[in-house]
Amino acid sequence: MFKKLTPEFIFDTLASQGYHPTGQLFLLNSYENRVYDIPLEDNTSIIAKFYRPGRWSEETLIDEHRVLKALEEAEIPVVRPFCLSETQGFETLSYADPYYYCFYPKFGGREEPELKPDHRQWLGRALARLHNVTASLDVRHRIELNAKTYGDDQLKSIFEQEYVPKELFQNLEDLILNSLDFIEPLLDQDWHLIPTHGDCHLGNVLWNPEGPTFVDFDDMVMAPPVQDLWMLFHGSEAEQEKQKKEFFEGYEMFREFDYRSFLLVEPLRTLRMIRHAAWIGERFDEEIFKRAFPYYPEQNYWEEFLLAIKEQVASLQSL
Repeated sequence: MFKKLTPEFIFDTLASQGYHPTGQLFLLNSYENRVYDIPLEDNTSIIAKFYRPGRWSEETLIDEHRVLKALEEAEIPVVRPFCLSETQGFETLSYADPYYYCFYPKFGGREEPELKPDHRQWLGRALARLHNVTASLDVRHRIELNAKTYGDDQLKSIFEQEYVPKELFQNLEDLILNSLDFIEPLLDQDWHLIPTHGDCHLGNVLWNPEGPTFVDFDDMVMAPPVQDLWMLFHGSEAEQEKQKKEFFEGYEMFREFDYRSFLLVEPLRTLRMIRHAAWIGERFDEEIFKRAFPYYPEQNYWEEFLLAIKEQVASLQSL
């Protein structure tokens, strides 16, 4: 998949765009794509991102880049790729067979796993403004988050690769299908779908003195806005209610929110669990995945996954 991505290939790709690397590169933490911090001869650095071949079509990637351009122009805090001299369908996207790629500025920011009340309000304001922009755009090539795309379409990756122990197979399959039976009618309502970040957890929000910045739009998906909210709250029910109060004091300064959509939190959580298990299975022949998830073929992982899905089914039944 990434065997052709040698240092020589990477440096030649940079040179084709007019950059002059020093010959050093540092692999950054990314399982799905390959991302490098590359020093340049002018004493600056850029971040080079090479997309996984075959995952997204060119049109789908262009949608991501179009959204980032619109967000930057609206002064929403995101990190947008540089414009390139040699492009593929869009000014910030190019192609070096077999990889689509782009270059980002090196951004200074840090994760904040625990936010203060004023930071939650700040995050709420920023995310509301982001949603106002994305909701105004005509995005046609990103998938819609539903029980099929994040559920049914993932089952092959779970059950046809022989990682699930035989004695757990039928029970787990029945539970997943049961959960999808509950989820489908809940998502198949008249929700207002917009282009969402798709993977908006606190690890994808970086902070500096200028506030929060949203990074990694690789999983951008058409979904109700709650998809970008539910992973931002954690702890006990009382703690989450306090966090939501602080967040919405900021969010509703710029955008109304459909509070009915919190009904979708457990369906969205269940689909994320299913999709994550399938994602590992699809990639598990790669060494980076074997090192990161060595427990994936082990019975204990699947027993815990089965129990977690069982608990989710109970939660879905109570909705």
